[in-house]
This record gives sequence, structure tokens and C-alpha cells, in this order.
Amino acid sequence: MMTITTNRPFTKSVFKTALSCPAKLYYARHKDAYANSNEEDDFLEALAEGGFQVGELAKLYEHVDVDLHDVLDYTSALKQTEQLLQRDRVIIAEAAFGIGNMFIRADIVRKDGKHIDLIEVKAKSFNPETEIWMGKRQKDSVQTEWREYLYDLAFQKYVITKAIPEYDVHAFLMLADKSRVADIDNLNQLFKIRKINGRTSIEVSPNAQTVLAQSKVQVLTAFDAEDVVNAIINGTTSEQADYLGGRTFESFVKEMCEAWTNDKRVVPTLTTTCFKCEFCSADNKLKDGRDECWLSKAGYAPSQNPFPQVAELWSQYYQGRNELLQDGIFFLKDIPQDRIPLKSHTNLSEGLTVSERRWLQIAIATQDKDLIRLYGDDLKGDIYFDCDGMRMWLKEHNVQPPYHMIDFETTAVALPYYKGMHPYEQVAFQFSHHIMDVNPDGSFAIRHAGQWLNEDVNAFPNFEFVRALKRELENDNGTIFRYSNHENTILNEIKRQLEESNEPDKAELIAWIKTITHEGKECGARDMIDLCEIVKKFYYCYSQMHGSNSIKQVLPAVLNSSKLLQDKYSQTIYGKDILSRNISPDNPIAWIKPLPDGTIDNPYHQLPSVAEYLGMTEEQVWQLEEAATEGDNMTVANGGAALTAYNKLMFCDDNHMDNALRTALLRYCELDTMAMVFIWEYFCHEMGVSSF
Repeated sequence: MMTITTNRPFTKSVFKTALSCPAKLYYARHKDAYANSNEEDDFLEALAEGGFQVGELAKLYEHVDVDLHDVLDYTSALKQTEQLLQRDRVIIAEAAFGIGNMFIRADIVRKDGKHIDLIEVKAKSFNPETEIWMGKRQKDSVQTEWREYLYDLAFQKYVITKAIPEYDVHAFLMLADKSRVADIDNLNQLFKIRKINGRTSIEVSPNAQTVLAQSKVQVLTAFDAEDVVNAIINGTTSEQADYLGGRTFESFVKEMCEAWTNDKRVVPTLTTTCFKCEFCSADNKLKDGRDECWLSKAGYAPSQNPFPQVAELWSQYYQGRNELLQDGIFFLKDIPQDRIPLKSHTNLSEGLTVSERRWLQIAIATQDKDLIRLYGDDLKGDIYFDCDGMRMWLKEHNVQPPYHMIDFETTAVALPYYKGMHPYEQVAFQFSHHIMDVNPDGSFAIRHAGQWLNEDVNAFPNFEFVRALKRELENDNGTIFRYSNHENTILNEIKRQLEESNEPDKAELIAWIKTITHEGKECGARDMIDLCEIVKKFYYCYSQMHGSNSIKQVLPAVLNSSKLLQDKYSQTIYGKDILSRNISPDNPIAWIKPLPDGTIDNPYHQLPSVAEYLGMTEEQVWQLEEAATEGDNMTVANGGAALTAYNKLMFCDDNHMDNALRTALLRYCELDTMAMVFIWEYFCHEMGVSSF
């Protein structure tokens, strides 16, 4: 008989918390006392990832007999599962298994006699033609990107085999299969996301089975994971010592279960994952778990320490921050030079190397005079600008006006929305385009030249998107700027979609895409210039950017650094002197607004918000934006509020885009490209030129 001996059992969600960091167990158990930034609205998570829909589709594919999803009580769920297992054959969703202090709910269980197929469903893609779970570098090691999922599955099998040892259990991981192509449209429309009484659920269309019967392709596949799962449980995979803190799988499970049940703290190990710990308090209303860990191990609390910390160090291509922490090096001032060997380029036009940029950050943060001298006259205060190197680089890359600033908004979800698409294939639903031409006197003529937004979410937008973009950019040979590699990736993806299509103008569109993109060693004659790469090579402002080069940090740095921009854009000229597709000449705006402390307010705060449409507060929308722009390769709002709003149009009841939402989306994307205008205009002014 399956039973549990506690009302707070060690569940698979608790197990996953322990996997991320055993010290988090204590904070998770005391959720009323400790801040937790991961306690987000699962409705928004459903919009972003489509996990709920994947789960429901899996149940239909597997022809589930009984779904115990609504049986929330532990004892009742165990009892009903036991009763169902008395049948000779049965397929159960959310079956419950427990023994001692451990309890799990299995996504899908197929029971046939004394055999059970355990199927864990994840909204993650896998391509069986190109991907493997183990052995890229070490044959007996589970690959990093799959560890969380396979260890989760291993824990479930471990509990089931302990609870009902008389059964043979075989483990499967059901994933979005990227080798499959949808053969029906609007698959997501069969699963509407709803939020009722604060709980997110999926309403399955009454004709879902009828529609799926017309399809010959299942976009989810249950991949056999038995060998990997057994190796994990048996402790024979080579990553366990590092991944589980020196423990084998079984010893880890037992130790974590005991700590959770008895409310014991596990001694933390400080790593770079601590930098993004969810138990970090921003408002001091609740306790800060990260501070407590660091205070116990490093002797200080990160949120209360004014000295620049290793967490700030720009991490691109640098895997040594964990080693710094292990050696007790917690502050930038304490990093020995031999830990980041200083390497320089031979040519001025190549700009800063990665190591030079890190030491530049350390030099400004610590005010180390010897380090500061390395950067000469290019470093003034906390701002570094290599005008000569940037000017030379731009000449070598034949940068010429008119300058085109473009930004895309895209989405990719687990279940293909359109016929002919793979899971997680990109959908480009919006772009914005600013042009900066050079007047005879050397000043800039700036205008918001174009935009495109797919308002009919039931229509596949990608080919119309690229046709509209081509019309925008084919009228001259001026340089096209993007921020990060996102736009290049999307255009190459659309090129592949065109190659597989029957579009009458596909050859023309493919040829044009090739001229403005690069792929592998093939580079178009008018390949787009990445403004982010220019920033990394030639510009840095410590007070605003710290360890980031995302446009979200670069924009405030530029606006707070430039008197030219402040004087110009504090006037109500945008929409009148600088024409906009969304702002009327009769009601122009000023982008620059000073705050009481003298700094410049972020222009994104002035945008019409999608908060009400998403059922969020303004603060939550801003947090969503910040989460979506972490790192160097994301643009503002790409993956944040705009994507979430568009996905809501696709996945909820109302597919109609009203005027308020349309305005918000257009204004978001318009400011994305205007942010690039601000940055480029500042760079040109500092260099004393407008063309090269």
C-alpha cells in the first residue's frame, strides 16, 4: 500500500529545488518568511512557454483513461491511483505514488499487467536526428542542458519502484519533436489558456480529438530514457560528483529528503548560480536567503555590501568565476591578474579584447591607478570611448549612410501554430525601422520610416514580414544596424522556411535575405552590422552598464552621458521634427525627462503599457522586461511584454487586436529602434563625424 508519513512530503518540485541548490530547501520550506522571485504568475508562464498546452496534447495523444489532475489531496490521490492500478490495463494522468516522506505525481502512466511506462512531459524540444542526452564530451556524462529533466524523471522512477517494487517501470521523456512538421493549422487553438479564481488551466476544445484524427503527424514524441535514468539512479554517470555536491543520486535523494522533512539547513556552496538566486529580497519586506548564505560562507551580505563584487564581472566566454569564488575571491579588487590574462589586439580597429574589457571594468570599479593608465585618454571618469578605433573599424566595414535601424519581435512556442512548422519554430510578428540620413551640413535627418505588425494571428506572418522588410530596405545601399544577432538568426530561419515553401517569389526573397545576412562562412554584400559588437569593442560606461552590454543598460548610459542628446530630446520634437508612424505632429513628445536626482528617466517608462491587457501591474511588466533582457544578446522587449501579449492573442479566447494593444505593441518596437538611433547619434557626435 502506498502511503506518506508527513503532510509536507518531499515532492518532485522540492527535489528540483534541491538540484538547483540544496541550501534553497530551507528557504522554500519557509516561503512566508523568505522572498522568492520565482513565485510568478503561472498564467504568464503558460503564455511564454506553452507547457500547459503540451501537457494537454500529450494526454490526447496517449488516450488517457483517467485524469487525477483535480484530486489535490495527497491521500486521496494515492488511494485513487492504487484503485486504478487494479485494472489490467489503464492510462492515468497525474497518477500519485508515495512512500515514507517521498511523493510524486507522474504526468502520464501506462499500466499493462505488472508493467508501467512512466512518461514525463516537458515543453522542451528535442531533435532525435541531431541531439543526444549523453556523451558529447564525456561518454558517460549526462549533458548539462538535459540534467534537470532526466534527474527529475529518475527521481520519479526511484519513488515508484520503492513504492510498488513488484512492478517493472520503464521511463520516457515526452518532448516537442523538432524532426516533425505539423500537418494542421492552429494546433494551439485546441487548448485555450484560462485563468479562473487565480488558477491557470487549459480548456480543451470539444472537437480536439476529431481535429487530431485528421492529422497524421504527432508533434510530441515519448523518447525512451530508460538507460540514462537507470545509470543516474545507479550512480554510474560521471557528472554526479559535481552536479550533486560529491553525492551519488541515491545518497543525494536521501539526504535532501531528510533535510526537507526535518527542516534542516544544508550548508551552501557558493557558485555563480548564487548570483541569480530567486530567494533574494529587493524590498526588504521578507528575508533575503542569498544574503544569509553568503554571510555564513563569505562573511558578508551581497545586498548590503557597497564594494564591486565578482558577480558584476562580465562573463562572456569566461568560466572562471566559480573558481574565483571557491578560492575566496569575492570582490573585483581582489582578482589577481593571472586569473584573467590580459591580451590585446594588434590592430587599433579591433578594439578591446574580452580580457581588456573585463580589466577596464575592474579598473573603473576599483579606481586602480595602474590599471586605469592602461586605457590612456580613451578613459575619462567612468566612461571609456575609443573614437579612433571605432572610426577605423567603421571605415573598414564600409559603414555608410543612410543608416537603417531595425528591430524584430518574434515568438516561438512548443506547439506549432501553423501547418508546415516544426515545434519551437520562429514566428516573426513585428518590426520597426528608423532611418538616419546625413544632411549637407553634416546633421542627421531622422525619421521613423516604417513598421509592420501582424494583426491576424491566425495567418502565418513570416513571408509577409520579410516582403514588407524588403520594401523598407531595398531602396538604397545604406548600412543596416541591428542590436545583437537575433535579427540575423530570424532572417536565416525565414530563408529556410521559404526554401521549403511554394511561394511564387521565394527565389527573390531568399536572394535578398542572403544579401543582408551571414550564415557560416557565407556573408552578404550588405550584411547587417551588430551595434552591440561595436559597443563591446569601443564603448563602456561603468556606472550604468556594470557587467552587461544589453541595450537596456547601454541606452541609459548614453542618455546620461550626452549633453547633446539631453538638450535635443528634452524638446518636444519627436513626432514633428522627427517624423513618427505612431506619434502625431500635432502632439509631439520629448524623450528626455530628468529625474529629481538629476539622472535621465528611461524612455521605456513613457510607453503605453500592456499591463492591463496582461492582467499585471506596471511594476510586474517592468520586471518581465528586465528578465527578458538579461545578457548581451537580447533587445528591449524581445521576449518580454510584447511576446507575452502577442501569445495571449494566439492562445486565449479573443484573437482580436484592439486599438490599445496595437498602439502599445507599435510604440514598444518603435522605441527599440529609436534607442539604436540615440546610441548611434551619440557615437557619431563623440567621433566628430556623421559619415565615414
